[in-house]
Amino acid sequence: MFGWRRRSEGFEWKEYVRTTVLVRRADRQRRLEDARVAAIEKVKNVADAGVDAGRASASAAKSGLFCLLSFIGEVLADIGVATFWALVRGVTFAWRVVKDAMIALLTPLREAAQIPAEAARDKLKLMPDVARKSPIKAHHLISAALFLGLVYVAGPMLRSADSIGAPTIDIPANSAEPSEQPHQVTISTEISGPAAALTGDTMRVDGTLVRLDGIEAPASAQPCHRANGRLWNCASSARVGLNRIVRGRKITCTSSGQDSAGRTLARCLIDGGEDVATELVRGGYVFATDTSFFGSLRSAENAAREDKRGIWQGNVMRPQDWREQTWEAAKQDSPDGCPIKGIVRASEKIYALPWSNAYANTRVRPERGGRWFCSEDDAKAAGFVAWEKS
Repeated sequence: MFGWRRRSEGFEWKEYVRTTVLVRRADRQRRLEDARVAAIEKVKNVADAGVDAGRASASAAKSGLFCLLSFIGEVLADIGVATFWALVRGVTFAWRVVKDAMIALLTPLREAAQIPAEAARDKLKLMPDVARKSPIKAHHLISAALFLGLVYVAGPMLRSADSIGAPTIDIPANSAEPSEQPHQVTISTEISGPAAALTGDTMRVDGTLVRLDGIEAPASAQPCHRANGRLWNCASSARVGLNRIVRGRKITCTSSGQDSAGRTLARCLIDGGEDVATELVRGGYVFATDTSFFGSLRSAENAAREDKRGIWQGNVMRPQDWREQTWEAAKQDSPDGCPIKGIVRASEKIYALPWSNAYANTRVRPERGGRWFCSEDDAKAAGFVAWEKS
């Protein structure tokens, strides 16, 4: 046995077997890699062939589609040209027919009107002589136009300034109206200072109760409607609008008298020169009472109405028209058609008009001395005074 080992010295079987296995494994992996590369190349060749075939098909389809569209376009163009020329010929033919008919109809009329036209031309030739002999000349017309423009612009200022320096007038009380006290009508006195709005057309200026002349605010109980038909308090909005205009500003008012309630009627200007009444009318807060052609507030009210500002955004009535309508409605529900309610409270005797805020909730109690009246004069003659909220 020891001799065999000696004979095998110099040859390692383990290394030989290991090397053989590794060589065969490497050879197998190389063959697998070659097969994979060959498969990939084959797939690429097939894909390239498919892409080339698709491109050739798309090119053929595209050229066929272009040919079809070109053919359709040529057909439509031919149809359009034929239609256009047919319309032109039809319109030309119709025009010739109408023209011939009009000539046939107008020729007799033209011949009949020829004689009056010649007579009219003869008369027109005489117009220069008539114009020269007329007492009305061109400068007369120009002067009249300038005068009308001056009246339109300066009329309101002239009305307020024509009584400057007039004396104070005392108006005594009427014997048939014991509740009325004598009051003075002061003409063209000036009031200046801070102002606070009380209603849409009444404010207190430097302690004086002033009612703006030329305008009228909506009545406190008067309904107003928005553009969508909903009711809103336009009287309160007018008061807020007046307060917004005069707040923090110096107001200068020129008095022109007093109203029946003893308030000073005046035209008031803001320190910047703007007219308070004009600003209220332009904003759609109040109505203009001076709506004559030469009225200074007429254009402002028309502009507010066209723009549907404020009271003009929905259905609205002027306060006087609304009061008349309310009066007639109250007469239907009052005894003997006398709608004014006379009320006695403690020792105070007052009367309420149908447009008063609390008119509907006020009861006439004959047992306490209450009465119905047909007019304010009757109520005043009976010793009743107007309720301040009426």
